Amino acid sequence: MPGTLLTLQIFLIILPGFSAAYALQALATRRTQSDFERVVEALVFSFVIYVCYVPLNGGRLPFHIEHDPLGKGEDTVLWEPAQLAWLAAVTLAFTLFAVAYVRFDGNRMFRFAGLTERTTRNSIWNDILEREAIDNQPVQVELSDGRNVIGVLLYYSDASEDGSLYLTQASWVDANGQTVPIPGPGILLTKNSGIRCVSLLDPAPDDPEPDTGTAKT
Repeated sequence: MPGTLLTLQIFLIILPGFSAAYALQALATRRTQSDFERVVEALVFSFVIYVCYVPLNGGRLPFHIEHDPLGKGEDTVLWEPAQLAWLAAVTLAFTLFAVAYVRFDGNRMFRFAGLTERTTRNSIWNDILEREAIDNQPVQVELSDGRNVIGVLLYYSDASEDGSLYLTQASWVDANGQTVPIPGPGILLTKNSGIRCVSLLDPAPDDPEPDTGTAKT
């Protein structure tokens, strides 16, 4: 039983960090991590969360072990609902901060100080599209076979290895610069299309407001 309780205590202590790491991976665009890197990151997150949590609660954990004074019965785990709520709140706040840091490139402050040249995003594909692509963003895409298609960027893949784009109001552009509308709501250009170049164009001043913004999938 002592071994089981020790395992349970360790699990409960590292759970907030793993929860934050999972949420961050689901909400933010990041480079692919190995299993070892994910575990290390989750453990670091747990440490930081408890560093923030413990001073707010006088060093109390959200649970404690009640021992049988006679040593004959089994030890039990008793939860502290108020402390558990505090821990959940700290974990949520830390997760939102981490997502915002990655999403809005928190490394810019360190680049300004000359400490790094890296962004928080996983490739220049994400750097450009997340920073420059705006709502109702017109783009012209050159394919490897020489064809060009123009349209409004609605979705794009979150990994440069995939390199897929979905355009609405799409048209083919011929050699003379004339456009031929593509029937239907839009066109999905996957990496098999051979995307060679993506030009972000200035939006027309009289473009209508879009129903939805550009997004990544």
